[in-house]
Amino acid sequence: MFEGIFTPIATPFSDDEGIDYEGMRHNLERWMKTDLEGLVVLGSNGEFVFLSEAEKEELVGWVVERVSGRKKVMAGTGCESTQATIELTRRMARLGVDAVLVLPPHYYRGRMTDEILYRHFTEVAEASSIPLFLYNMPANTGIHLSASLVARLSRHPNIVGIKDTSGNIVHLAEVVRDTADDFAVFAGNAGYLLPALALGAKGATLALANLLPEDCCRLYGWVREGRLEEAQRLQLRMLEINFLVTSGLGVPALKYAMDLLGYRGGSPRRPLRPLAESERKRVKEALVRYGALELDTPCSKEQGP
Repeated sequence: MFEGIFTPIATPFSDDEGIDYEGMRHNLERWMKTDLEGLVVLGSNGEFVFLSEAEKEELVGWVVERVSGRKKVMAGTGCESTQATIELTRRMARLGVDAVLVLPPHYYRGRMTDEILYRHFTEVAEASSIPLFLYNMPANTGIHLSASLVARLSRHPNIVGIKDTSGNIVHLAEVVRDTADDFAVFAGNAGYLLPALALGAKGATLALANLLPEDCCRLYGWVREGRLEEAQRLQLRMLEINFLVTSGLGVPALKYAMDLLGYRGGSPRRPLRPLAESERKRVKEALVRYGALELDTPCSKEQGP
């Protein structure tokens, strides 16, 4: 059973745009001291679309080796062809990840009917020696995995969950309703973490947990304990900064916020660009309002409830 809070980890880059493994080591050391259940490598926030095949394999192997079973590790393996997805999934399995997270093929999205997607995901699951999570992210792929398709796929023994980043809470509720209790429905955004958990989601994979991991875990724990008033207050506090580091300003804002709080975010890889000064100001002021950063100081303070 997969449950709890995972974070799709950012990939820090050096000045020459190579992977900054010293920065990644620093981040891992901090994440490993938190209550995060696991990490997702090669997720959207990891800029996986900008990594070469060799970089993907090297990075995942490096993370798995250092996590050493202390937390679960998922790897994103979605590719445009079924064959390529199977091959990448098998490589990730050999490296020791606990599960793979698979986006639907989307370049030919006009042809991606439910039946074609069903066959795609089923064939990948059949070929995989490790569990598979579906990844519903219509904002980026242009494809929405319908509740009926997810329910059908959930009956495959090796398809164990879904990360839903659609933002449609009704759709998420339908998926929870139509799948078995042991199918792990994960919220894909901290902006609706509380309602998703209240509806029966087993956990979440959150960009915000890169920089506020303990608060994301705290909200999850409070819901499980029935402390809903406290969870509600924290959920509402999260909305502004979560928006900025996801759909508002995206990966560059996520990385800048990480830098402000003592992580190693660094610059994004081109064609993405660092934030403009006005955008940096928005992120910094939001962190101050949240209570994670002191005004006019570059360093973080300890996260609190």
